[in-house]
Amino acid sequence: MPASDPAAVGVRSLRFRWRARDPDVLALDRLEIARGQRVFLAGPSGSGKTSLLSLVAGVLVPSSGTVEVLGTALKTLSAARWDAFRTRHIGMVFQMFNLLPYLSLLENVLLACRFSEARLRRAAPEGRSPAEEARRLLESLDLDPEALAGRPVARLSIGQQRRVAVARALIGRPEIILCDEPTSALDADRRRAFVDLLFREVEAAGATLIFASHDLRLAPLFDRVVELREASVPAPERSPCR
Repeated sequence: MPASDPAAVGVRSLRFRWRARDPDVLALDRLEIARGQRVFLAGPSGSGKTSLLSLVAGVLVPSSGTVEVLGTALKTLSAARWDAFRTRHIGMVFQMFNLLPYLSLLENVLLACRFSEARLRRAAPEGRSPAEEARRLLESLDLDPEALAGRPVARLSIGQQRRVAVARALIGRPEIILCDEPTSALDADRRRAFVDLLFREVEAAGATLIFASHDLRLAPLFDRVVELREASVPAPERSPCR
């Protein structure tokens, strides 16, 4: 990465609260995440992990301070322009997955490509069609798109729905992948296997991964750990134990 390239994410003097008179849900003086890093965002429930991911995605707006993504400050863009920016550059795996029950398996994966020409173009590498790339991603995540083609997404298992959500986040190779507690319902073996699959695809895409979880057993797998404390007090960073 050239030295002149901006960080994947930069945060300065960030404060977020739900209402003006409420206490801060999140307070961060400074956070910078380089491109290509795999970052484990740690902290107990209520420490602001989901809020920080939502602020980076532009789903929430800071009460004060700045959030920059790939050198672009959220507050400089209108809501419509930020929506377009997010769709082009960011893939998200939500806690509830947010799969659409009226779309097929492949249509759910390809959803981001409907709203971003750049994602659509990047979803067709090496002469493959976007649908072929969607199938490849599903297969790489240990799903059989042909066998599951006729099954409504609501009838997939939780683990299968999670992997569909990951494929949707990865389609079109966005530069940043945000994951919010994606392994919370998995046992230890499946948790590690899921993270290994996710790492493989993130590395292939050259993406930055920000992975929020309260499960510190996963922290040693990541390049870097950023820990948030309860009551919005940011803890010092620590290196993952290898």
